[in-house]
Amino acid sequence: MDNVNQVQKKLLAAIRSADYDFGLINDNDKILIGVSGGKDSMALVSLLATYRKFKGKNFEIACVHLDFGFPKVDFSPVEKYIKGLGVTYIAYPATEVYEILKAHRNPKTNLLPCSICSRMRKAVINKAANELGFHKVAFAHHMDDAIETLFLNMTFGARVATFEPKMYLENAQIEFIRPLIYAREKMLLRYTTMMNIPIAKNSCGNDKKTQREDIKETLATFYKEHPDSYNNFSVMLTNANEFKLFFDRYGAHLENGLVVKEVETKDDALMLAKVAAASKAKEDFDESNSFFYLLKKDDKPLAYLKCLKPTADFVYEITSFSLTKDCSLDEAKKLLMIFEKNLSMKHVPTVIIYSGIDNSDVFTSSMYQKDEKGYRKMIVKSIKY
Repeated sequence: MDNVNQVQKKLLAAIRSADYDFGLINDNDKILIGVSGGKDSMALVSLLATYRKFKGKNFEIACVHLDFGFPKVDFSPVEKYIKGLGVTYIAYPATEVYEILKAHRNPKTNLLPCSICSRMRKAVINKAANELGFHKVAFAHHMDDAIETLFLNMTFGARVATFEPKMYLENAQIEFIRPLIYAREKMLLRYTTMMNIPIAKNSCGNDKKTQREDIKETLATFYKEHPDSYNNFSVMLTNANEFKLFFDRYGAHLENGLVVKEVETKDDALMLAKVAAASKAKEDFDESNSFFYLLKKDDKPLAYLKCLKPTADFVYEITSFSLTKDCSLDEAKKLLMIFEKNLSMKHVPTVIIYSGIDNSDVFTSSMYQKDEKGYRKMIVKSIKY
């Protein structure tokens, strides 16, 4: 069995690999570590305090403990340990969170609402980071967490998704990083035990009673029966070349080989670029505030539209509608028709506005009315073709 130095070296190597692969820590960063007092966050503090000593890694860390008002536990050993590492420790009060959670307690199970808690935790740490002058926040999520989140989303959310090693929140102007993303939970437990790092008891009444705990237990059994599965799941999360689901062929398949689909894959994005180049469109392919629909025929791209994400009152603004020379008016209208149909199936009434200037004949021939903002159409009931 590895000794403590070997375990520490392996965990530091995992952090270095994650840092290299995802660009987590930059020179002169000020990083705020969210500390719950559990084994994962305490291991992160200890390891990042050591990682600062690596050549070329000049960054500052501080720890914040968010006091949500849960039943009190003795946090003084944790505070003493963190300060003993030469790391600033900050207690940030947010006791209103527990009161809100209790007000939304499930009357049947008596459990607190995890989804509300998660949103409020993020909001509070964003607020704390901004007030304290930090624009980068480190969480202690590890690879086991990432795999469990993937299975949680597939099982209960109909989504193939997990959290990201690095994520920038534009509204809050804060970047979240997860330096332990390549670490295994059992190694973090071994590290904190060997290092005699103090751990604070989890005072949340939901502890060990959640859907995540069910998934954790299921996966633990699966790993015992299939020992290679954990490593395969880990590799899977970065194995983009073998990400094969239904996305590539999913869409509205019309007559004569025409297909209309929302852009979701790398191949779709390449087709967008081909249309933009053929139509000489100077397009901004930023996906943070917009989405795209693509028209292709026998895997040849013909046209696309770019739409801003909807407003609160379901107004959709199409900012670009680009066609190649091979795209006919009728084919372009099919692209718009499927786009309208899909929006109408989500919500009605819905308003669509075309604010561009090219190919306006597609909109005038599709019953859009011109006004001061461009071409407008209101859809008042679901469209079925």
